[in-house]
Amino acid sequence: MLISPAITAALREARFDDACPLDAAGLRRARDAAGGLPAAGRAFASPTARCRETARALGLDAVAAPELAGLDGGALAG
Repeated sequence: MLISPAITAALREARFDDACPLDAAGLRRARDAAGGLPAAGRAFASPTARCRETARALGLDAVAAPELAGLDGGALAG
């Protein structure tokens, strides 16, 4: 199962991920969804802040997996 990260300011503004944390609404929605997930034997998350915070809010003890990191936007990200 793949889970998209909760909302951040960058996602709301359709910008590249700027390593900002989840915003209050995103954190609340992730916590609200926590009870609806099936049990997981193992969980992995992108090393980005938004993905690690989403996993934590969902109650997952996710291991950071560098191979799940997002696209490096380079000069386009600024």
